[in-house]
Amino acid sequence: MSLENILKKIVEDARAEADTLIEESEAKAEEIRRKAREEASALADALLQDEERQGKREASRIVTQARLQKRLDILASKKELIDEVLTRAFHRSRQAGGSVTRKVILKDGEREELFEEKKLLDELRPQLEKYISEALGL
Repeated sequence: MSLENILKKIVEDARAEADTLIEESEAKAEEIRRKAREEASALADALLQDEERQGKREASRIVTQARLQKRLDILASKKELIDEVLTRAFHRSRQAGGSVTRKVILKDGEREELFEEKKLLDELRPQLEKYISEALGL
């Protein structure tokens, strides 16, 4: 074998080995890219599911808040109506020349005393609210 043939053989072997290394490197790179895509896809799916759960929780919270606000609005309306009815009743009573009194039973007898409108409102409101709620089916 001549020197030239030996050099050709060495160059061919080196090229073959380089081609093999390049192919193996490309295969490894493709495998790494495939795994990275799979991991990214799995991470994206997990993030999407987490965001969907958070969205559902937020939607549920908003619905709950709206229901609570509705109940608070109804309660406020009931209180306004009760106050208006009682205020009108006291006004009519005063126009008719009467006043709201109550009998106080004591050991040695009874006595009548004026009843403050505000106190009466505070005492009657819970009973009236219950009655109105039952009547309206609330």
